[in-house]
Amino acid sequence: MSEQPEYFSKQVLRTRRFFIHKKNARKATPASPTWQLAAGGCEWCAPDFIIDRQTFPYVAFEFVARGSGSLCLAGKRHELSAGHAFFYSPSTPHVIESSAHEPLVKYFFNLTGEGAERLLAELDLSSGTLLRVLDAVRVTMLLEEVIDHALRSTPTSIRSANCALHYALSLCADSQQAATMKYDPGYATYLRCRGHLLRNYPVIHHIAQAAKHCHVTAAYMTRLFKRYDTETPLACLVRLKMSQALIKLRQPETQVKAVAAELGYKSSAHFSRAFKAWSGMAPQHARSRKN
Repeated sequence: MSEQPEYFSKQVLRTRRFFIHKKNARKATPASPTWQLAAGGCEWCAPDFIIDRQTFPYVAFEFVARGSGSLCLAGKRHELSAGHAFFYSPSTPHVIESSAHEPLVKYFFNLTGEGAERLLAELDLSSGTLLRVLDAVRVTMLLEEVIDHALRSTPTSIRSANCALHYALSLCADSQQAATMKYDPGYATYLRCRGHLLRNYPVIHHIAQAAKHCHVTAAYMTRLFKRYDTETPLACLVRLKMSQALIKLRQPETQVKAVAAELGYKSSAHFSRAFKAWSGMAPQHARSRKN
């Protein structure tokens, strides 16, 4: 992984970059995708960072994590800021320039293979486009995973990197907005809080605990949910716990005590009261209800 391609910019303050040697690339099979990662990483751009290319060897995806700058893509000029994603093909002219006052921190990933452009087209992320990603925090986490896997440089880890990138691209497609939409830090914080609940609800005992992990107060977290959601964070947490409990309780020979412990309740009595308040029935009766 020490080899550095010529196109890797030297106008950077710090990097986490990788280049995948052919010997570590996934071998194509009839059932496998016809694209794969060739290189990528994260770049902390210098104030004088500028890339000016008429052609490029790969299909590319770039994502702005922090900072600002400008982009000229297929002859159209755009302003860049956190949450912007853009895509270009080997034949797409592009100029990427960082702001000197607020230098860009951006991720880039280069794809190779005949299916690379088809992948973007299927996700409606066509070459030559710029968009705003709403769930920028989650995308950033996934792109860090891509780099972590790729830097391990084994065939299995490269396969994992490809899967993580596919997931990140799908999330970009799912949460894309017009590039001119202003970045809303409050919405980004809401998504981070909601994502924390979705991923960790079994071990979250109360909203104050979740809020502390997300570096906000419980009151602010509640205001964010009131603004952007249809339920409070507490209602979301209870729903997640009880929905999972219902699935568990319908399994043969499942014990209420075990389900209560798995979902973070101190006692089966506490869990039973919460479950009945949510579902209208006692946990012991849930097994006989199939709908």
